[in-house]
Amino acid sequence: MKKKPYSATRERIKHKQAERRRKRNLKITRIFFAMFLCTVVMVGVGWASVKLYEWGSATLETYMEIYEGYKQRKALRAASFDPRFDDYTNVLLVGLDAGKEDTGQQADSIILASVKHDTGEVRFVIIPRYTLVNIQGRNAPEPLNNSFYYGGIPLMEQTVSQTLGVTIHHYLAVDTEALSEIVDILGGIDIYVDNDLNYDDPEGDLYIHIPKGLQHMEGDMAQKYLRFSSDDLGSYGRNMRQQKFLKAMHDKMLTPEAMTKLPELVNVCERRIKSSIEAFDSGHFAKLLTNMQGTKPKVMLLPGEMTKDNSWIYNPQKTTEMVDELFPIKTPEDKN
Repeated sequence: MKKKPYSATRERIKHKQAERRRKRNLKITRIFFAMFLCTVVMVGVGWASVKLYEWGSATLETYMEIYEGYKQRKALRAASFDPRFDDYTNVLLVGLDAGKEDTGQQADSIILASVKHDTGEVRFVIIPRYTLVNIQGRNAPEPLNNSFYYGGIPLMEQTVSQTLGVTIHHYLAVDTEALSEIVDILGGIDIYVDNDLNYDDPEGDLYIHIPKGLQHMEGDMAQKYLRFSSDDLGSYGRNMRQQKFLKAMHDKMLTPEAMTKLPELVNVCERRIKSSIEAFDSGHFAKLLTNMQGTKPKVMLLPGEMTKDNSWIYNPQKTTEMVDELFPIKTPEDKN
């Protein structure tokens, strides 16, 4: 059989046909690959969606369990709250010493802090630690700080609440080292010292030497300033210094510089401070902090008098009058 003579036209046709077949096959391959890729992506997205849903469900379930626990604890505490104090947030502040091996930590400072919700007005009531009070389970009046020794913060909180007739919504206990760290984070505070403060206790490893005059106090000096009680005024002078310190800390906490230190302060609180305040309460306290801007604190000493042995005999009638002034009872007209 004779071969067909070479034809350039025929070759071009064959080449075009081959090129069309190649492009068609390539197109089919691309479509197949795209379909395969889409299938893989859809399967991957579906798997990821299932895992994300499972993770989200587990996370939400854990969150809800934590939140339900918080609500139960809050409801349990609120069960004993007097509605008279619903417009305030009252916090028991307890300063703890460093502690000793034989006695453990003791309540060194006891203060009731109250913030009025609508105005942000802050009031501090300093309660001398040696105030003679009735403590549940004890047969005779004893110093208030003994309640911490017998039953920790819960018993002290109950004792203060009953003594003053005031609902306490939260407590916050801070030791001297944590207080020192907080003051350092804030950059120190300025306080005028009325008299030279000198005290040496080698056995307790406590040495206090603070000269009279305006002092910029870092944390160590601040906690020594608060602990000093060896002058002629004794515990009374100590309570007066606590009043100065509270006003200085209040002013410092509301400065723009202090606001930038909140993350560090929160970190200290989480590590070093015992409190009934929880993460879910942060929104409430952030609002209170905002309302407090521009306010001036009112600092009072629990009405009473000091005995020769440094005990504080509080005056029930004047205490009631103080509480009525701080937390006036609403009339029907006020409620409307």
